[in-house]
Amino acid sequence: MSLWAEGVRCCAVLSFDLDADLFWKVWLNGKPSLLDRSQGEYGPRVGLPRILAMLARNDIEATFFVPGRIAERYPDAVRSIADAGHEIAHHGYDHEDFSKLSANEQREVLARGSQALEAVTGRAPRGARLIPGEDTAAIVHEAGYLYSSIMMDAETPYRYVIDGKASDLIELPTTFALNDSSCFAYSFGLAKPLLTPGIVEAMYLEEFEAEYEERGFCMFMLHPQLIGRPGRLRMLERVVTHMKSYGDVLFTTAEKVAERCRQVLPRDGA
Repeated sequence: MSLWAEGVRCCAVLSFDLDADLFWKVWLNGKPSLLDRSQGEYGPRVGLPRILAMLARNDIEATFFVPGRIAERYPDAVRSIADAGHEIAHHGYDHEDFSKLSANEQREVLARGSQALEAVTGRAPRGARLIPGEDTAAIVHEAGYLYSSIMMDAETPYRYVIDGKASDLIELPTTFALNDSSCFAYSFGLAKPLLTPGIVEAMYLEEFEAEYEERGFCMFMLHPQLIGRPGRLRMLERVVTHMKSYGDVLFTTAEKVAERCRQVLPRDGA
């Protein structure tokens, strides 16, 4: 059975990490300035409404990974995502690095983040994007999640192998080539260039066309505080328009991709 449904050559997910200021805690080793934090706050306050409008114009359902603390701090923004019909998935509670947590601490963060999201949206998350440790996948699987989306060891979804056996936990792999933070994250002291939307557009299109040729998968990993700026979002909409023009590219949520993959991926080929 084909990985994708009949009539679909390539599948794409527009995923957005609504980290707000917690984004900079990771990038700047826990010491973001007031200026850095203000960049983060742009995401839920300004970037998110603009992104939701773009998704509505293009009739696309997307996935938003939200830390529990951000759901508590910006409940109206998070509810606006759910009300628009998009998926909300787990992104830790405080954007924790799970590789620095014990197994029990990871379980506690999973539970706390899930409870925070469910309190705001009325629905528990089925997927997670976490900074992983060696045992994180097994803990996420133990907690009953459908999928994870953070690894970069493949281009198409696969089953996690846990305790030597192919599991029901699906990984939806990512790449820095489709991650806006590698292009647009910038602050004083960061030794990296700030790229123009035109350069990034060319990279996104090149990646998509190669994946399309190989009947592959595009997991865009975006951040409202970065991609939500007017010129950058206009660029993303051009990329979306180009992809949709092929006629057999499916834009959907991470949850729906994982559901499909759980049905069709063989257990002996994980």
